[in-house]
Amino acid sequence: MLKDLRTCEDKPLLTSPSLIPESRARPFPNLCNLKSLSGETVDVPDYFVRKNRSRDTQAQCTLVAISFRDYGYQLLSSWIDPFREALQDKDRVEVIRLNISEGFFNKWILKGPVQGLMKKNTPVEEHDRTLLYFGSDLALFKDALRMHNVMTGFVFLVDGVGRVRFAGSGKASEDEAARLVRMASELTPLIQSVPVNSKQPRKIGPNRTRQ
Repeated sequence: MLKDLRTCEDKPLLTSPSLIPESRARPFPNLCNLKSLSGETVDVPDYFVRKNRSRDTQAQCTLVAISFRDYGYQLLSSWIDPFREALQDKDRVEVIRLNISEGFFNKWILKGPVQGLMKKNTPVEEHDRTLLYFGSDLALFKDALRMHNVMTGFVFLVDGVGRVRFAGSGKASEDEAARLVRMASELTPLIQSVPVNSKQPRKIGPNRTRQ
């Protein structure tokens, strides 16, 4: 796997050049019984769309950042940091980290220490958006997302109904990070970025406003 990363510059999964069309977009694969750092047991992709009760495709989008090893975890910041900086005031745009530990030893021996270390090193405000999975039999899950080299990190942009619309891996270049932000903005064109305590009128329809 390390040799493969050297030949592809840490990018076994090429970055999407544009949004994956709805007609070709596949649902994010199911994964059950994940634990958030806040202690909640969740299933994905249901957790990604939990706020979208209207099931509106354009109501939200989620950046899902997945890592299996510490090296991949570190690479994900190159995607997450510019994404948060550009969209931090945009409602219903969320970043969720998914950390996967495979195998018997990780599940039964290292689970407690890993959870404790992650909780200690993750800001409290991100605990409910940091998910941990300990288990095996992930072949179908990894195949669905083309995550065949677990040494690196992967990112997926999921739309309001749980479909994968953008994918990338490894360390993001400046162009790739900007492309990710642009794709997120395209997915959520109706969401307004209004500063806190702003007295701007809020749009509630094509020709109406509310003060």
